[in-house]
Amino acid sequence: MRLFVATACLSLAVAISTKPLPRLTMTVRIPTLRHSLKPKLKNKMSFEEQLQFIFNLKSQLAGGVNQADALKFAVSRAPEFSFANTRQVLASQVNVLPALHVDSVTDEFPLLVNCANLLEISSSSGSSIHDALTQISQSLINRRKQEQLISTELASTKATVFVLAGLPIMGAGMGLLLGTDSISWLLGTTAGRTCLVLGVILELSGWFWIKRLLNRALRDATC
Repeated sequence: MRLFVATACLSLAVAISTKPLPRLTMTVRIPTLRHSLKPKLKNKMSFEEQLQFIFNLKSQLAGGVNQADALKFAVSRAPEFSFANTRQVLASQVNVLPALHVDSVTDEFPLLVNCANLLEISSSSGSSIHDALTQISQSLINRRKQEQLISTELASTKATVFVLAGLPIMGAGMGLLLGTDSISWLLGTTAGRTCLVLGVILELSGWFWIKRLLNRALRDATC
């Protein structure tokens, strides 16, 4: 019996060490069908789609196309779910700059605000914004490289957290293999149950704390 419990503890510890930590939430999840007939709608432009929009806009303006037509071309090459307000405004031929500001928030495309401001400056002064759009695209590329670098750096930290999370269970399993009855002490005595409850609370607190630090690091990288 002890061998079975020890093997189960070691297996659970290995599973925790090799798989990502579970997301601990207070909401009740209602089981749903995995395969739905309705495809999942996308509401965020990818890095490649954002960069392609800027390149399309820059190439059209560099070729001598006016702003309205250049913007129409760039928007037409963007995914259908994006630039909902801009597409409506372009069809009605009114001022498109406020719509770009709205779509920058809706599509989670912050640099779109900079593009809108550059278009406004260019329309009022007649100056070229080719170099400025090049800087925006380079800024987008640099931010992408920074996100990838931080994700790589955090990978080792996540692996360490997963290993440390499984150490208590692994220690209990090793104790059973060595002949100590730690499980009975934890479950059958007042001091053991107190230590068990405190250990679970500290374990869960550590999970929440580490995940919050990791999420904050990733969020700071995207700002």
